[in-house]
Formats: sequence, structure tokens, C-alpha cells
Amino acid sequence: MRVKQISVIIQTNNPALTPIAEDKNPWVLLIITLAVTMVGFQMIGALLGFVFVFPFYDGSLMDFISEVSNPVNKDHLRVPLIIMQGIGSFTGFILFPWILMKYIYHSSISQLSKQSWAPVSILLSCLIVPFFMGFNSPFIEWNQNLQLPSFMSGIESKLRAMENMLEETSEFITHFDTPGQFILGLVVIAVIPAIGEELVFRGLVQNHVFRISHNIHAAIWIGAFLFSAFHLQFYGLVPRMFLGVLFGYLYYFSGSLLYPMIAHFTNNALTLLMLYLYNLDIVSYNIEDSGSLPFFQIALSTAVTAVIILLFRSNFQKSTNDQLGESV
Repeated sequence: MRVKQISVIIQTNNPALTPIAEDKNPWVLLIITLAVTMVGFQMIGALLGFVFVFPFYDGSLMDFISEVSNPVNKDHLRVPLIIMQGIGSFTGFILFPWILMKYIYHSSISQLSKQSWAPVSILLSCLIVPFFMGFNSPFIEWNQNLQLPSFMSGIESKLRAMENMLEETSEFITHFDTPGQFILGLVVIAVIPAIGEELVFRGLVQNHVFRISHNIHAAIWIGAFLFSAFHLQFYGLVPRMFLGVLFGYLYYFSGSLLYPMIAHFTNNALTLLMLYLYNLDIVSYNIEDSGSLPFFQIALSTAVTAVIILLFRSNFQKSTNDQLGESV
């Protein structure tokens, strides 16, 4: 009886294991969440961004459409594109999910996460990211160089072409000319995705999949796969999925979206900072180099990542045990 009571207390106190809109079918919730996010980001958000930016463009509507469709090497489009991306991301990953939670699921975002925070866990959420990058580097190299079977050569050519186009656009957008552009990029590429993507993929998608599978580990891995697939980059699918798995376990262990959001922000912000410093010739290492690190560095990074995860988990287990001691 006492063990059952403890299990109930743990599940009740962990928002990662608490159903959202329990009266509704989780399959329906999963489809609605993904569809609303996609429409909000790719269509409504993109349209709002376009409408907001166009009045500041010195030219005709057709000229703007033509230039935006192929913006590389057009420096005057860098800031407009960043703003358009920010509006799209905010609409699809923050505004629409908030509307979904409030008016369709009849819940609140506060139900997805514990409100308490711990300085040590925040520090661990930041520290784990650079070491996880080292662990992930061989998977980045493998995925970048992945070759499909010969009978899928047509599909591979299309995937490579799409990947190259996205890579060129990404390199153009993140080649900041001024500190102001860097700060704007930090908000759009690090802050908004850290909040919005964790809200959607950890707070909502992972929750729905957990209700379907009744297995939190399956929910974390499937949620991470959907998170990675949503970025439409086949040659970055696996390492981004592993990153999603890390964020998923941070949420599961803590019951708070704060920690995966911090880790997500640290990952994106560190990448942007290193790119900015590389473009200024302050550092010689290109963080977007897909080559794998030496074996020793990979092994060390993997070991340190594992230790930090264990410390992070034990920090919250101690907190849970303290609560159980007061409750039982």
C-alpha cells in the first residue's frame, strides 16, 4: 500500500507524467498539436512575417517575393529574414499552442511544468550542452555522409538539394555583420525556439505520446524523433533526435520545462556565438564543421555528459524523497 501511495504521489507531482485534456483521445490531441503548430509556423506565421516586413522593403511586391525566394548574398535581406523567422516561430510555437491549450484543451501552460527552480540544476542544464556536442559529433558526421541505396538515388538527390539550400540560407542568416544583428539572431534563433519548441515537443507532444504508449521512454524517443523530423533536415535527423532525447529526459527527471528550455537555449546560443566569433576571425574553430572529434574527446565528452545527467537526476530524486518524507 505504501509503495502504491508513493507511486501515485510521484506521478501526480510530475507534470511530464500528468495527462493533458484527459477526456480527449491522445491520438487526436497529437495530430491536432502537430497540425496546428505546422500551420501556425509554415503558413500563418510566415504570412504575418511577410506582411510585417514588406512595408519596410524599398521595392515592389514582386521584387520582394523574388528576392526572398533566393536571399543568399543579399545582405539587405538578412534582418528582414530574421524578423520573418521570428514572427513565424513565435506564432507557430508559442501563440498557437497557447490558444490550443486555453480554448481547445481547456488547460493552461502552467500545468505542463513545475514552477520551482534550482540554481544547481540550472547550471547543470547549461554545462551539459557543450559536452553533449562532443558526444553527438560522430553521429553528426555519420548522418551528414549517409548514402541511401542506389534504387533511392532520385530521393537522395532531392534530399541533398533541399539540405544544401537550407544550409546556404542558414549560413547567410547567421553571418551577422553587427552586434545588433547578433542580438536579434539570438532572440529569434535561441530564445524563441527554446521556449516554443520545448513547449510543443516536450510539454505537449511527449505528453500525448506518453498517454498513447504508457511508456515514458518511448514517449521521449518518439517525441524527439518528431521534433527532429519537424526541422525537415534529413542529414541532421539523428543528432537532432538525440538532442531532443536529452531535452526529454531533462523534462522527465525534473517535471519542469525550464531545464530543457535552458539547455535548448544554451545549445542554440553557443552555436550562434561560436559562429559569430568565427566570422570575426576571433576563433579558428568552425562549430558547424561536420567532422567528428578525436576519439579521446568523444569518450571524455560522453563520460562527462553521463555524470552530469546522473547529478541532475539525483538532485530531483532527493527533492522528491524529501517531499515523500513529509507526505507519507
